[in-house]
Amino acid sequence: MDNKFLGVLLVVVLITSLFSLGLVYLSARSLFGVISGHATSTGEANLSVETSATINFTTNTISWGSGRVNAGSSSAGLNTFAINNVTNGNWTLQQGGGLRIQNLGNLNVSLNLSGTKTAAQLIGGTGPSYLWNISNVETDSCRNATGGVSFLNLNVFYAVNTSTAEYCRFFQFNDSQDTIRIDFNLTIPSDSLTGVLTDTITATAFPAPY
Repeated sequence: MDNKFLGVLLVVVLITSLFSLGLVYLSARSLFGVISGHATSTGEANLSVETSATINFTTNTISWGSGRVNAGSSSAGLNTFAINNVTNGNWTLQQGGGLRIQNLGNLNVSLNLSGTKTAAQLIGGTGPSYLWNISNVETDSCRNATGGVSFLNLNVFYAVNTSTAEYCRFFQFNDSQDTIRIDFNLTIPSDSLTGVLTDTITATAFPAPY
């Protein structure tokens, strides 16, 4: 009888001892975590930046005022350069330097340009011309399809187109490389249209292909 009691007591003591050891282990584990700083948690910060294709005419008007072809001349020449911008006429250019376009967005764009009138429609008369040229105000603002700038020549003018055409494949947005100009060269014949002669230039930007 005593042996059975001792056996049961031994089992109870053993179970109690194991349970106590378990509590000590769990308590020590929790305490160690608090003291050592091993308890960790993570957070996350994120945002997204939208792309923006934005251009702006920083100089949006060209005016030579009122004038006429000099007597005895068959035509007068007008351009938007800073000097020598009127020949054989008495017009006065209000501000040299052409139209100015700046890339205000955060990506490179392809620039398309169009006018609404041909030389005959805008100026009329015998042998009129209405030409424009694209060039950099800030170095390398506009690059061509291969990344070069050889086609950008301030002395080369092309007939203003009434349908949209690409003039700058790679118009950069960097602050020091984001401004171009459009210069004009007009021939006004002595028998041109009279009155206020105007045209509207539209610039459209699309994300550049690279």
